[in-house]
This record gives sequence, C-alpha cells and structure tokens, in this order.
Amino acid sequence: MLPVFLIESLPDSGEVVLDGDEAHHAIAVSRVKSGEHLALTDGRGARVEVEVIEVSKKSLTARIVLREDIPNSEIQLTVLQALTKGDRARETVELLTEAGVNQILPWSAARSIGQWKDESEAQEKWQLWAREATKQSRRSWIPSVAKLHSLNDAIESFSHFDLVLLFHEGSTEKLSTLLHTQQPKKVLIIIGPEGGITQEESESFIAAGAKIVSMGRPIFRAAHAGAAALAAVQTGLGIW
Repeated sequence: MLPVFLIESLPDSGEVVLDGDEAHHAIAVSRVKSGEHLALTDGRGARVEVEVIEVSKKSLTARIVLREDIPNSEIQLTVLQALTKGDRARETVELLTEAGVNQILPWSAARSIGQWKDESEAQEKWQLWAREATKQSRRSWIPSVAKLHSLNDAIESFSHFDLVLLFHEGSTEKLSTLLHTQQPKKVLIIIGPEGGITQEESESFIAAGAKIVSMGRPIFRAAHAGAAALAAVQTGLGIW
C-alpha cells in the first residue's frame, strides 16, 4: 500500500505541493524520489494518489492521479477511555486509532494512574498521536480527541449515543448476544483504568443507561482493552 501523508487541503486535480513537517518526513525520512506514488489525505475524507514530479529540500510537488472522497463511518464509534499511565498513553491512542475509533473521550476515572497536569497541552498531545496513527494505519479520517471528562461529563454525554457499552470483567452478558438485536448509529464504549472501575462509577453508568458486557475471561490492560472492544463491536455490528 502507498505511504500516507497529511495535507491541509486537496484540489480535485492538477498539481499539489506538500511542505512543512509532512514534506520533511517524506523527503528526509522516507526518502521519497521523483516518479514515486504517494497517498495524500486531508484527514476529513478527501484522499488522492499522486505521482511525485519534483523534490526540493523543503517541499515536494506531485501530480494528482486519482482522487477519492471517502465517506465517514455510517456507525460512529466513540471510546470513553480512562487515562492510562504516562508510558502507556501514546500506545492507548495509537491502538484506538488503528482499531477504527471515530472519537476519543479521555476520562479521569477514580482509579486512573495517569493524570493530565495541563489539560489543554495533554489534549493536544493525544490529538497529535491520533493524527500520526491515522497515517500509520492509512486512514482518511482523523479521530477527534475531546476535552478531559469527569464521571458527570461522561454520563451527560450518554444522550448523544444510541448504545452505551460498559466493558466490565464482572459481567456475564455476552457482547454477541446483546448486539444481535441492536442497530445503533452511534456507540459509546467505556474502558476503565488498570485498577478497574469503582462500584460507584459502575452503578452510575448503569443507572444512566449503559449496558454492561464482558470481554471474556482474559483481562486486558487498559491500554489494549479499547482496541479489543472496538474489534468485537465492529464484528458484532457487521462493520468488519
């Protein structure tokens, strides 16, 4: 598959110039040469295949060969992700992006080890990781990262979703059984921290309408659970 680079806007045809950090990566890291083909996307669905026709020190010029406008997912998948500890945070965002998430809601759970000292800076960092993972996974839509959510913020967001799934090791309800009768367009998946969701959090989510389901016998790390849940949900809803 073609390597993917992000660009702010794409014309329908003709030539396009890639510059800035993306051009630096293409030229200095990927060693792109004239005549090679690349994929460019604006991260909002527009995607083109291009042929590189000129490479300079700080930019490259390419000719558009093919353009596609890829629609966003019919079923929107959002993950309420409890903060993971520092060395796992980037991995968490990368795995969620690669697994097909549309939106990430960072959640400061009671037992979260990780914390956001500067919320604005941390949110920007998570969004940057999602952007980079979008290229790595060759997606055409960059997942959005919301502001840090409290328990109350999370519950208030439930009204925006057709189905809210709380993945919890204590549940005996199979996801496959639950999804068999569901046809949601907007799904929220709740993933707790390494220390687990507290009883108060669990009861609050269930009282607000969340459906509690199991991820099976093995216990996932908080950084990995979201990707596994996304895979299971997409399979159960026929997306995969």
